[in-house]
Amino acid sequence: MNNNIFIAFDNYKIATSIAKILISNGNNVVCIAKSSSELLDKLRYYSGGIIIKSHNFDGVFIDSVVDYIPEEFSIIVLGNSSCLTNISCSRVFKLALPLKKHELISFVEMFMCVENNYMPEKKKNESDESVIQEAKKMLIDKYLISEDEAYRYIQKKSMDTGKKMVEIAKIILEI
Repeated sequence: MNNNIFIAFDNYKIATSIAKILISNGNNVVCIAKSSSELLDKLRYYSGGIIIKSHNFDGVFIDSVVDYIPEEFSIIVLGNSSCLTNISCSRVFKLALPLKKHELISFVEMFMCVENNYMPEKKKNESDESVIQEAKKMLIDKYLISEDEAYRYIQKKSMDTGKKMVEIAKIILEI
């Protein structure tokens, strides 16, 4: 986990206000996204961070996009209490509005401290990674798709079936 912060709000004025508050407290705000697709695109270039978003950013609820956000990113959703009760994803941390400046700063600082000190390190199995790479290459060659599309296909099938990506990759290679 690192201290990169991504802000995703429909209301650009609110987004910049949040960014100014966090930056003035020494935080690294990397991006203020104007759409879900822009946010997801920006995440590809970072190894982790915190996403602070409104409960219904870009007309899309968090439950619809959380599967596309890499696990190295933590998600904080801001909204009124009634909207936050509908969010069922365990990866999402909820903060009810209205929120005072010092409450936002304190929560982000506490969140970063806990994440940086207590997140277990993920160990990648090199043989699993090579199987996934081989499956991606096969999909690219066979279906003439991009590497990103091949990865997203394997990732989506993994989420849909509840199987690990390496298991999906092995099935693809067996076909």
